[in-house]
Amino acid sequence: MKDSLFTLADGRDLGYIEYGNPDGVPIFLFHGTPGSRIFGLENEPLVDKENLRIITPERPGYGLSSPIKDRSIACFSTDIEELADYLEIQHFHVAGVSGGGPYTLACASNLSSRVLSTSLIASAAPTEIEGYFKGMSIGNKFALLMSKYFPWLLKAILKNVASYSRKKPEKVIDELRSQLCEWDVKVLDNMIMKGQLESLVEHIREAYRQGYSAHYSDLLLVSRPRGIDYTRIKSPIFMWHGVSDTLMPIHPARKFADMLPNCKIYFIESAGHFLLESEAIGSNIVRAIKSA
Repeated sequence: MKDSLFTLADGRDLGYIEYGNPDGVPIFLFHGTPGSRIFGLENEPLVDKENLRIITPERPGYGLSSPIKDRSIACFSTDIEELADYLEIQHFHVAGVSGGGPYTLACASNLSSRVLSTSLIASAAPTEIEGYFKGMSIGNKFALLMSKYFPWLLKAILKNVASYSRKKPEKVIDELRSQLCEWDVKVLDNMIMKGQLESLVEHIREAYRQGYSAHYSDLLLVSRPRGIDYTRIKSPIFMWHGVSDTLMPIHPARKFADMLPNCKIYFIESAGHFLLESEAIGSNIVRAIKSA
């Protein structure tokens, strides 16, 4: 596992990390909002056991990836197409966690002839869904409402959040705890007990490596109509969502599933947002991907 940089056709850098077997099943895994290329999968036995090649690219402005003005959700699929060509991967699976979900669907729509399956893991649903904020933690609700109605205020707040997160990422995790359901709190405590906190700390620190602008852009984009044509998606869609999730609640996820073609639903009782931290759930996600 090492950091990699790819220069896109327009001269921007795209940061990413590859995990697993270079000849394994190729999966592009997209981080949440905020997030980075660091997923800490280098020591995950499932990656080797299932013969996976996981590529974790960063969206513009996060980590090592160059920022871009006036970006859209759709334009990220062009970056992924270029990266796939560079890595000589013709067909591949796409998966997105939380705020990475919309970008996953954009790739599935715009690169439909190349995408083998589409996995939405605790994915953000469109904010126009009725009852979108039902069951959502106050922190996420506040950020998304500001992005829609008071973006100037959101920018000022995120500037401070970015500075604080780079200097004291451990404190950010402590503050996040109050927003989580019981299942997620136990997952977080288990990570700490196993000494896995450092990976999460680095993930957060890298998300704000260049400041707040990428997080700000992401929130603006996910809180507005996404412009994704779901009818163009040819691959099977697998939706994985915890029923107790407070960061991206189950209510809009259920309604969103009805909007997507060929969508197979896995709603997990009692589970929260951190689904990939569960070995059992992770194994089921991989089995579904490999079955496509």
